[in-house]
Amino acid sequence: MAASVAGAGVLSLTNGDRIHGELVVVERDNVVWKSETFGDITVAKEKILSLETDKDLKIAGRDEPCALAGHRRQQWELYCDEGDGWVMDFPAIDRAEPYINFVGNPIIFRGNVAASGVFEEGNREREDWDINVNFDIRNGDFHHLIGTQYQNQNSTEVSDLEKYRLSYDLRWIFAEKWFAAGNSSLLHEEARNLDLSSTVGLGLGYLFFDTDKSALSIQGGMNSLKEDYIDPSLNPDPSKRYGAGRAAWDFRYKFDLGPEVYYNQELLQSLDRSEDFQSNAEIGVRTPLVKGILMEVKYAWQYDNTPSLDREKEDTKLTIGVGYSW
Repeated sequence: MAASVAGAGVLSLTNGDRIHGELVVVERDNVVWKSETFGDITVAKEKILSLETDKDLKIAGRDEPCALAGHRRQQWELYCDEGDGWVMDFPAIDRAEPYINFVGNPIIFRGNVAASGVFEEGNREREDWDINVNFDIRNGDFHHLIGTQYQNQNSTEVSDLEKYRLSYDLRWIFAEKWFAAGNSSLLHEEARNLDLSSTVGLGLGYLFFDTDKSALSIQGGMNSLKEDYIDPSLNPDPSKRYGAGRAAWDFRYKFDLGPEVYYNQELLQSLDRSEDFQSNAEIGVRTPLVKGILMEVKYAWQYDNTPSLDREKEDTKLTIGVGYSW
């Protein structure tokens, strides 16, 4: 077993510079290094000739600490608990950090809340609310993603159309790029005649990259869905359960000047009937106003190819609101 010992390391650059210090973290594009002279600095991977550290490392997808035996520009030679050596392409490493930091700070908690509304009085009366709260909780190689949503539409034409949604996704990163995924959700949406829609599924995902600046992942798997309707007479099946194939993708990118764009989409295809499928997508921009406070512009799209009898197949919504992230 590799042993954790404190000590300085050396970061050698392609221009001949040697920076003594300690590794903070290896990310997709950069290495954060704590210099003895300058403090924390960020160096692009392509500028690094070699990295030397005597601290054990936590590599994404491996539970045990690993010792770095050698680094020559494009490759790392590693030895882990099992004692076997293996080689990784340095540019392909999405995340590596000192193992003592990994076990010392096991939980990372992130999240955001956003709200938008439309309020009118006088000749026209209207009150719309759209509130979203999302949490990203990471404990080692396990990622817990929790999402909540509340919508309410109330006007002289429409009376209290409400929507509630609660979702929970679990990711277990078992290899450098691969993760096992579980997903579940509960949905009540009066505009679509849904009293309660429940979904639970399992699948496999591939993580192209995941850093503070950008992330891209795809998933595929199988889901079980059950739908109960507010007015059963508007649907041929008052209550139905069916299996479906699921595909999903999630992308975000944060620009250097501050704005962050994101796009996520989910597609569900019934295994029983080819015409029974649905899809949900969101695309948006979050722009910082002051520290922690942001403005969000979001376009949401829903498509159900077999809706209730008096409902449209497609729903779209554009919202502009404010939020807080941490």
